[in-house]
Amino acid sequence: MADPVVPRVALIGMRGHGRVHLGDLLDRDRDGRLVLCGVADVREPVGPEADLVAGRVFDTDAARLLNRVRPDIAVIAAPSHVHAALAEQAMLHGAHILVEKPPVTSLAEHDRLLDVAERTRRHCQVGFQAFGSTVVQEVLRRSRSGEFGELRRVSVVGCWSRGVDYYARSDWAGRRMVGGVVVADGALTNPFAHGVALALRLAAPESTGPVRVHTEPYHAYPIDSDDTMSARIEPAGGAPITAAVTLCAEREFEPYVRVFGTAGQATVWYTQDRARIGISGRTAELTGHRVALIDDLIANLSEDPAGDVLCSPLRDTRSSTAVLAAIVAGPTAKPIPLPHLRITPTARTIPGIEDTVVAAGERGVLFSDLDLPWAAKECS
Repeated sequence: MADPVVPRVALIGMRGHGRVHLGDLLDRDRDGRLVLCGVADVREPVGPEADLVAGRVFDTDAARLLNRVRPDIAVIAAPSHVHAALAEQAMLHGAHILVEKPPVTSLAEHDRLLDVAERTRRHCQVGFQAFGSTVVQEVLRRSRSGEFGELRRVSVVGCWSRGVDYYARSDWAGRRMVGGVVVADGALTNPFAHGVALALRLAAPESTGPVRVHTEPYHAYPIDSDDTMSARIEPAGGAPITAAVTLCAEREFEPYVRVFGTAGQATVWYTQDRARIGISGRTAELTGHRVALIDDLIANLSEDPAGDVLCSPLRDTRSSTAVLAAIVAGPTAKPIPLPHLRITPTARTIPGIEDTVVAAGERGVLFSDLDLPWAAKECS
């Protein structure tokens, strides 16, 4: 099928983060940059939702929608455990893909989807939005050119707060498995997955090999996944990564990835498109903008998918999937004892966790190395 001048786009999943995609697609539809030809969701839209998709083909069955509208691009914002099947169906129907992160929940699914993309010659863009950032691209360029010297390590630090409602948003919220199916809704595998993906690209830009992962997962909420985690990630042929994140902060701050090199450092606040670079005692601040991944995909529809010309192609995210798989297969999350929590009707927080995640990232250590009263060593 020839790539169209104005592509026809279908959205699969219009709630949760899918609502953001819907707004973005409607804006571009109004501007004439694409045609939103169809929307699928497991629940019929009602009220204002129905008004948003009025005049578009709607179906509660994604496969049926794909067969009805035959889009040029499918944007997949459904729960992660159905990403692989939906993306495969869409590519077999001739569509290019923008799939939310994580793109899949196992390495087997990742490799199968790569094979389908190669056989169908379809682009598959993964929703790690930070890779569209001009600041992120500049830091990656400087790192690869050796400006920071030899990389010693990379850290990911995240400190957000999610309330009771966050874990009531769906039956898979805060779960590793549902009915024997991996859903992987943990702190490092979902909200902070962007930071992990960026750290991996910085630490081992050419690596598609194995990744060793040692995890220390904890939960303050009564969930079976984690809301607080430290991890050591060792990609083949790359610098080690330390991650320290929580969704139980009393004081939030924007997550960042920090590069420690023999000649300098760089800190990237990847949600804000800004960075600070320090080399030989001199500090520089970088700010920029980002290209939306849907726009990047549209701009490259006529390019050869084998060239990985996209900002966030599926092939480049395999190591992120390897980390997710290792976390799921690793130790179960330990509950943080109640005396170490602050509990209100709307949220649970861990007093002092802000300093804890910063210290772990700065020193390149796990929570169990910080002499915390609630931390215990776990190995995976």
